[in-house]
Formats: sequence, C-alpha cells, structure tokens
Amino acid sequence: MLPNGIGVHHAGLSRNDRDLVEQLFADRHFNILVSTATLAWGVNLPAHTVIIKGTQVYSPEEGRWIELSLQDVMQMLGRAGRPRFDTEGEGLILTGYEEVRYYLNLLNMQIALESQMLKSLPDHLNAEVVQGAVSSIRDAVNWLSYTYLYIRMLRNPKHYAIPSDEIEEDKELLKRRVNLAHTAFTMLERNGLINYDRRNGSVSPNFLGKIASYYYKKNASMSIYNTNLKSNAGLIELLRIFAMSIEFKFLVVREEEKN
Repeated sequence: MLPNGIGVHHAGLSRNDRDLVEQLFADRHFNILVSTATLAWGVNLPAHTVIIKGTQVYSPEEGRWIELSLQDVMQMLGRAGRPRFDTEGEGLILTGYEEVRYYLNLLNMQIALESQMLKSLPDHLNAEVVQGAVSSIRDAVNWLSYTYLYIRMLRNPKHYAIPSDEIEEDKELLKRRVNLAHTAFTMLERNGLINYDRRNGSVSPNFLGKIASYYYKKNASMSIYNTNLKSNAGLIELLRIFAMSIEFKFLVVREEEKN
C-alpha cells in the first residue's frame, strides 16, 4: 500500500513499523494515512483533512455501542489545519442521520465540553505529589484553580451538583476545592500511595505512589496489588489478582484464547 501513497497505522504493527509510518507521513512521502482512533490522541501528526469514518465505539463498561465523546471528536478533528503546518484544514464526519444534528451543534459550539477530571482526580493529584508540585492541601487547592474542572464548576455549577446558594456564598468555591483535595488525599492515603498529615495538611509520596505515577496505574489497582500480591503466588493466582484491577476489568478475551 505504501508505494500507492497509502499508509496504515494500528496497534498490531511492530513499534519499528509504526515509527516508520509516522515518519514517512510527517515527511509527506504519502498523503493518506488510515489509522485507529488512538493515533488521533497519542501521536502528533498534523494533516490537512481528517475523516472520521463512523462515530460509534464499543463501550465494555456499558456493554453496547455508544457515540464518540465530544472530546474524542474535537481531538481528532484538531489534527486538521494545524498552525505552522497549514493555513486551513478540513474535517469530515461520517455518521448516521439521527446523529447529524448532535454533531452540527458540537461543531457550532452549542454544546459545552464538560470536565471529566473528577473521575480520576486522586490519580492526577498523586502524580503532582510525586513530582513535588503539590506538597500540601493548600498547594492542591491552588493547583485546582488552574484546571478546566474549576472553570466549568464556576460556569456550570449545576452540572457538578453545586447548589446555587453554595456558589453565592463562596464565589471562588474555596471550600469545594478544599473538600475535593481532602477527599482525594484521603483515598490515596487509604490505598497506600501517599503520606497525609491531617494536622498541618502536608502530603508526601511513598514508594507505591511513585510506581503508580511512573506506570500510569490507578490508585485502586495499586491497592489491590499491594494487598494481594505475594512472593509465592502462582500463575493462576497472579491472573486472578490482575483480573481484579481496573485496567484489566474489561479486557476482551478472544474465543481462541480461552483454552
């Protein structure tokens, strides 16, 4: 396919082949690159035109096909017409007739993008603690003020279950940020990732926290590993332990792999 000007990029390729395809496309040795959605998120390859072929993805959490999130669509289309590489770009979405209005509203910016940080706030804060950027609850409260989550909480408090009287009394949501930081630190401490002194609000990383941050592991999974992993664990026991973790919870096993 490469001699005909078409490149292919997906997780089934070896690392060397993926690197080669990325470099050839970046150097404009071919003009068409067919890829999975992962490429749009993780690899910085600008293009003039981005075509999203189909807007549904399978969600193992819900057990059904769902529409791509607003963040996914905007991130993919954002590869088109990148500054410094192009003066304009084109984005094409191939979707069902029922979803046309939804994506038109999105492209016209009539649908606001809401933050998803609350779902993983403890893990983000753990990374900041490990890096040394956050060493106290005061630091965490200040750090939260620079997040998109904070901006959206101020502009759309109802979406984040913030009562109107709360935001009227505390226009900067200081108490809310303190509570969020305290809850996150408490969870991280309970799962063994940080040391949290409630008397003076100081926090410090420990060995498990550093491992979780370095390998992008969720704090709940680290707690499972720390509690259940033993030096004499057998293969079956190890598989059971990993199956309990969040990262492997929705791992799909092919039919031919079940034996």
